[in-house]
Amino acid sequence: MENRRITNYLQKTILILIATLPLLYFNQIKNVPLKAFILGAGSWGFGCIFKILAHQIVIVPLHKKNISLFFSAFLNGLLSGIFELLAAYIIILLMKDKFAFDFNAIISFGLAIGAFEIFVVIQSNANNLLKGTSLEKSFDKLIESLENMQGIDNYIFNVLFPVIERIVVTFIHISTRGLIFVTIIAGSIIPALIALGVFIIADGLGYYYHISEKLSTRKGYIQVHEYLFILSVISTIIFLVLINPYRNYIL
Repeated sequence: MENRRITNYLQKTILILIATLPLLYFNQIKNVPLKAFILGAGSWGFGCIFKILAHQIVIVPLHKKNISLFFSAFLNGLLSGIFELLAAYIIILLMKDKFAFDFNAIISFGLAIGAFEIFVVIQSNANNLLKGTSLEKSFDKLIESLENMQGIDNYIFNVLFPVIERIVVTFIHISTRGLIFVTIIAGSIIPALIALGVFIIADGLGYYYHISEKLSTRKGYIQVHEYLFILSVISTIIFLVLINPYRNYIL
């Protein structure tokens, strides 16, 4: 029990640093106004409200009908991407005349989403958040599996992997919102479709591994982190390439 308490404390301390230090850097060093962070976190909040409703209205009934797991995972990722990215798109368009969006601002916009998610993870009892959903059973098995880790495995799977996951997910948030920014600037839907594809894979993959209970196995747990890492690298590179002609652009 004492070992578990130490692990939790270490994990939360590192996550708090990951959440706050980049925000402080962009705010204090790059002079990005706090408004960028507020808008980013706000867009995520609105997007989550609608995607949770969509999950309950669409995914849960389909899951009870024993439809293809692959299709339900795809649909979950699609709905997640549509609502989160649409929320970012609408907020950027609504605020562009009141706030100067540039390269650093859109990065801060995405960073704020990753940071906000970290604080939600730290403060919330994730088991209660998933209570009554289709992920509850598989999540319980995952928690039980992680809590049984001993020695170095305990720190690898309960500290290292959660930290890596939050960093990877934050890069996905930055790159996908950045691609929405590029879509608005360039007037092309292609960057937005790429961002949606990233969401379909990321959220669909997580849902698939959860619902199939593969995430509660050592192999599955490692695999999903590997796939997300690769996805975040690809999406970040695509964003940096597409934003390059507009790095000095102010919306």
